[in-house]
Amino acid sequence: MKRDLAATLDAERSGITADELTVGAGRKVWWRCPDFPQEHDGWEAVVGNRTGGFRKRFGTGCPDCRLVKTSAQELRLKAELSTVLPIDPDRGAIRTTRVEHVDMVVEAEGLRLVLEFDGSYFHGAADSLRKDSAKSQRLRAAGWTVVRIREAPLGLLDAAHDVVVGFVAEPEDAAADVLDHLAGLGLVDTAAAERYRALGAPQGAETARTWIRERIGEQALKIEYTAHNDAWDSMFEALVSYSAETGHCYPTDDVAVDGRSLGRWSRKQRGRQRQGRLRPDRAERLATIPAWSSGTVHEAGFWSRYGAYLQRAEAAEADEREKAMPSREATVWANNLRGRREDLLAQGRDLPDDQLKAMEEIPGWSWNPFHDGHTAKIRVMQQFITATGRTVASVKQREEWSGHPIGIWVNSWRTRRDTLSDSQETDLETLAGWTWNPRDDQWEEMFLQLTGFGTDHGHIRPSLTLGSEQEKALARWKRNQKNRLQGRADARARALRTLLARYGEQLP
Repeated sequence: MKRDLAATLDAERSGITADELTVGAGRKVWWRCPDFPQEHDGWEAVVGNRTGGFRKRFGTGCPDCRLVKTSAQELRLKAELSTVLPIDPDRGAIRTTRVEHVDMVVEAEGLRLVLEFDGSYFHGAADSLRKDSAKSQRLRAAGWTVVRIREAPLGLLDAAHDVVVGFVAEPEDAAADVLDHLAGLGLVDTAAAERYRALGAPQGAETARTWIRERIGEQALKIEYTAHNDAWDSMFEALVSYSAETGHCYPTDDVAVDGRSLGRWSRKQRGRQRQGRLRPDRAERLATIPAWSSGTVHEAGFWSRYGAYLQRAEAAEADEREKAMPSREATVWANNLRGRREDLLAQGRDLPDDQLKAMEEIPGWSWNPFHDGHTAKIRVMQQFITATGRTVASVKQREEWSGHPIGIWVNSWRTRRDTLSDSQETDLETLAGWTWNPRDDQWEEMFLQLTGFGTDHGHIRPSLTLGSEQEKALARWKRNQKNRLQGRADARARALRTLLARYGEQLP
């Protein structure tokens, strides 16, 4: 049995010592409150339930403390939600066919909303499920919208309205999840929910402390503090296991521990550490994880990808470059890095100096490749046309020639036309086969072919099965365009509709 739990066993009343019991024993024994042994009465509980057994993460605790902790959780959550919702702090009852005691009430501008917090300790029993469901039905019948906030591992009673929050979740995390859910139901403005989550810190802490002292007492703060310490320990242990399995400490948001997102929790610890707000003992414990870093995922992932990108830039042969980092991957990584720096500069910040210096030492690196070396790239494109006899129109999106990413160049010039100077546009328009919008040009070409077909044959019904490959391609194009443009009134639809009408056909 765990040492801290063994110390709470009342061996005298139980008639057995902790050394004689296993963690999953089915025997019912007596326990003492670990925090208030003189004030709270002892209670009986099965050993396996008290310890959590061999497989469960959490066991049962002192009933008196549980009541206080759950009430404190509810008050903190209520205080946080009150910073966004007009919750009446003094209203705790609603009349239906009886007087219903409720946790939170919002009644304003046509909104009649009841929020019920269901702590996992008191609302998991079958009798509680029945009572909670019946209460919700009565409130809804009386014209109220009811949303139950269920603490993990409790499940939803109403899949459409209820929401699950993490076990002993931080109040700001639980409130953010609830507000996101309410926004999804159309009960809260989405922008307001997003603003609250972006704050990443409790907004009603002082109000909550006042309510807790007034309604429960000073000891509730200590009990709640202990509960949150236990929850932090649980998340820490989960991160240790995750790091051992993956080799890093950057879980995604969908990795959950007892209903709480391990990804969000990890980001919060990093943010507090960078801001100097993380408790020293917790910072020391996190530092024991080999892969832990207070840097963001972007910073942590930079150096591993940088090495592969540098190796590609310095490789002499094409196959060596592909082994170091494939072309597509290199392009995406470089563009993401440029985009990240652009976002930081817009906020008045920049990438770390060591990252800036490292990138600028890469041969040929540019933070703005779409402007740099334009003349040299035009010269390469001219050499490509001369050497291959092809035109720019035939260049594929990811095509390379003589080690140059000509496909990326062509695509970038087209998509960033508004950033080019007049002289740069002129340079491009002199290249054989250049077009700014190949799809538009292809449409015009096929439309002209269909018009010519009508002139030559007296109809515009090219065969899908007979004739030349060009005629079959024209028939497929006509069929596709009729399906795609039906019901539309843009320039293409008008042109095709006019041509079809000339030969007795219609475009719906």
